[in-house]
Amino acid sequence: MIKHLKSSHAYKSFRLFGKNLRKTIKRYTFRRKLEKNVPVFIFQMGKVASSSIFSSLKNQYTGAVGHAHHIGEDNWMSMELHHWSLNNKPIKIISLIREPIGRDVSAFFQLFEDYTGSLFKDSNHTTDELRSFFLNNIDHNKTLSWFDDNIKTHFGIDVYSEPFPEDGHLTLSRKNISLLVLRFDLDDSKKESLIRDFLGFQEFKIKRRNLSSKKNYYNTYKDFQTNVKLPDEYLDKICNSKYFTHFFPKDEITKVRSKWETKK
Repeated sequence: MIKHLKSSHAYKSFRLFGKNLRKTIKRYTFRRKLEKNVPVFIFQMGKVASSSIFSSLKNQYTGAVGHAHHIGEDNWMSMELHHWSLNNKPIKIISLIREPIGRDVSAFFQLFEDYTGSLFKDSNHTTDELRSFFLNNIDHNKTLSWFDDNIKTHFGIDVYSEPFPEDGHLTLSRKNISLLVLRFDLDDSKKESLIRDFLGFQEFKIKRRNLSSKKNYYNTYKDFQTNVKLPDEYLDKICNSKYFTHFFPKDEITKVRSKWETKK
């Protein structure tokens, strides 16, 4: 009886109505918050610990808080905030950076099915197969060009216009837009302090979520990081990229390369 009810047209229509109603309420609430305080947009590439900052700010900040990796119709918050900025209204953007090889490896395991064609729990790939999937199925240029493709294109701020400080954070502004760029690997206490100063909001605390250590692929992920070596051609491209050389000092780039290269 219940199974038959759930497959009925009336039930599906009711579920769809409820889903659309919830979306409408969320948008209405979000738009009201836009007027309460300067909105904050957590806008960056994936796998840089942004979800912890977003969820923490969403629960603690009085204004609207959005989160996205790109701007598009599939993420209504991104469209709302981009439209807001185009109307010359103030907005504050927080964008995190991460060493690009580590970021791409993390993304590879997070989106394992997309890159390998199988669920992690059903897979039995060798280390060499995983290495091949990683090298051939990921668009590694996406990380390297993210700031030009997103921050510069949509908000007119060129993060490469000024040297990036060795202490791992920089604030840039253009008209109504303020941007805080900070390193993924800064201590949470330092991130909290920087975000408090950036927003003028003194109560902010980060609560961690979406940790790799809690994922079912964690052991394989750590094994990949420990044992996989990557070709010189790939390492040359990443380590000589504008992104890596701008945001990270030479000694760190050398250390990352040494971790992944085949010892000669």
